[in-house]
Amino acid sequence: MQSGWTRYADGGASRVRVPAREDGVLVLDVEVLVPESPYPVLAAAVSQRAWYLWVSPHLAGDSAHPRHLIPLTDPDEAERPRLVIGHSVGYDRARIQDERRLRRGQLAFVDTMSLHVAGRGLCTRQRPQWQRYARARRENDAEYLRVNSDTGRIFDVSSLNSLREVARHYCGLELSKERRSVFVEGSLREVRARFAALADYCARDVDATRRVFAHVLPAFRRKCPHAASFAGALAMLEAYLPVDGAWPAYVARSERLLGELSESVARRMRELAEDARRAGGPQDDAWLRCLDWTAEAQRFTKPRLRRDGSYAKGGAPRPVARQRLAGAPKWYRDLWDAKRGRIHVTVRSRVAPYLLKLRWRGFPLYYSAAHGWTFRVPAAEARSTESDGTQPPLASLRALRFARDADDPAYEPIPARDADGVYFKVPHPDGDAARCG
Repeated sequence: MQSGWTRYADGGASRVRVPAREDGVLVLDVEVLVPESPYPVLAAAVSQRAWYLWVSPHLAGDSAHPRHLIPLTDPDEAERPRLVIGHSVGYDRARIQDERRLRRGQLAFVDTMSLHVAGRGLCTRQRPQWQRYARARRENDAEYLRVNSDTGRIFDVSSLNSLREVARHYCGLELSKERRSVFVEGSLREVRARFAALADYCARDVDATRRVFAHVLPAFRRKCPHAASFAGALAMLEAYLPVDGAWPAYVARSERLLGELSESVARRMRELAEDARRAGGPQDDAWLRCLDWTAEAQRFTKPRLRRDGSYAKGGAPRPVARQRLAGAPKWYRDLWDAKRGRIHVTVRSRVAPYLLKLRWRGFPLYYSAAHGWTFRVPAAEARSTESDGTQPPLASLRALRFARDADDPAYEPIPARDADGVYFKVPHPDGDAARCG
């Protein structure tokens, strides 16, 4: 083991200060020994001509401290362009020595994770569904797969963001992350003892990233064909945030303000929920009628009676102790948080658009289990051919159809009973086949 860069090409190895100038494009992966410091201990890279391995002087025993960064170019060749490709490459970039120079060179970064997210990523709401569906696939849970066939359409064209999942999705690769635990939980002694295996692990991640890049770049260019889109992806990875000693105080103030504002929003959402509950029912409100107002009756303990039919001592029926929110509507009960001892509702909650009385094109929203977020238009207005120039006329939109039979699994009572309204999907950037929510 020797510190610094080693170049492997043509069956031989040679020690180099930085990757060769002709290797202008590198796929890079950096490893950090998390329990010890945020500085790198190992890195691997590959170009079209050679493989490279970087070893921290601290890991090699040449330095008593771990504070070493990875050089990629010579200072006198800083103007020579070099492209670095990585998965979540911002993490690697923070450990590149060149990025700490006052005069920035021609170093650019491409993040395969960002390219994946732009083309086939998952939103926050989709992630739990995707994970549950993936588990059902692994466990061959046929019933779950049948009932949640809609999630299957998401599953087949997307994945989580980790290199392991992305490599499986695009390339059919199965990456073992067992050795990663050494970097997360281990010690410098363990890294030295398993150096060859860990260097191989790092190199395999580089190879997986290289293969993923061959898929995600063309997919990104198809999704975002304008050159400005790719330029923007590069520019997003060039940001700097110079700080001084006041930075920790600024972070603390920002975190405190964020907490105060978040609590203010949460408090207002709770107030709206309480106001809706006090309404006692949907009345004529176009939003509140979309909520489930089914109330749960108060439950009582079983009475204990004497032979003469009177209650035994302490035997009169009493409200069940563990029943919460008896008489409250179902939508309100679903918001109850036992740990907090109150309801918990955020702007991400499914009921939030109803409480906030959100509209699309001036019409109230309705969430459909089959179609996602929709908007309800009075039947008389649904045939309108007027347009403001930014949206197509309502008459040109495809009205949604809902099951009318209450025994149909796809039955939704609100639109099924609504004889005076027509429902349209809220448009999605990915077209009519996609759904919002």
